[in-house]
Amino acid sequence: MKRSKGLQLVDDLVCEGKSVFSTADAVERTGASPTATANLLKRMLRSGLIERISRGRYAVRQLGVLGTSTAAENLAVAVSAAFGDQLHRIGYRSALDEHDLIAHPARVACVATAKRSRISSLGTRRLVTVIEPEASVRVGAERLGPSWVSGLERALLDAAARVSLVGGAAVLGEAVVAAADQVDVTKLMEYAEVLGWNAALRRLGSVTDALEVSGLAGEFEPLEPPRSDIQLEPGLDEATAWRDSRWRVRWHVTPDELASVAEQ
Repeated sequence: MKRSKGLQLVDDLVCEGKSVFSTADAVERTGASPTATANLLKRMLRSGLIERISRGRYAVRQLGVLGTSTAAENLAVAVSAAFGDQLHRIGYRSALDEHDLIAHPARVACVATAKRSRISSLGTRRLVTVIEPEASVRVGAERLGPSWVSGLERALLDAAARVSLVGGAAVLGEAVVAAADQVDVTKLMEYAEVLGWNAALRRLGSVTDALEVSGLAGEFEPLEPPRSDIQLEPGLDEATAWRDSRWRVRWHVTPDELASVAEQ
């Protein structure tokens, strides 16, 4: 029995170790017209063989998870399909999730890139794009399948730099406690210096010291002496509940309150 063009296309991609492809790739591989290829892709979408990640970009669904969104099952594949060769990094809460540092999974895909993107979702996930200088996007990043993700140390710096993007100070504290025995302090300090992220380093130092995180408390030093106060969670319009005099960081909760949440 002759194979359908859709199954043949999927088989060819899988055999070559490719999980993402574009409409143009499909036209070239099938030898069909753009209109016929578009109709073929629609049938493949309906049958669950592929998933549309963004306009003109598709991902092959893995066997055994045909009822699950590729973006939910494999974020790296979905991000790679959407961003292709564009400089990018899975970061912030998404990176904390990939490193298994938080209890509740990230429902929003957060990707750092040097260029603005019109893409607003990856499959069923809402996409948040963080614009960073081109030189900083890959600092502390590591390979994750066909994509890139913040390494453990960069993930913690991401969280401390943009606390609101990870879900607040409680999530930052949770991640720090979970990562304590895996963090390379020297590497983290080097990344902070390259990025110029003194504020993020101060927040991490404040959290590790105040919570007395084993292996990390007392290990960090600011890139330069603090000259003014900063907030643990910038933009949060709440009264100061506690002030860290060494790091000059103002908290909207007490260390005991944060510790009770972070260590649950």
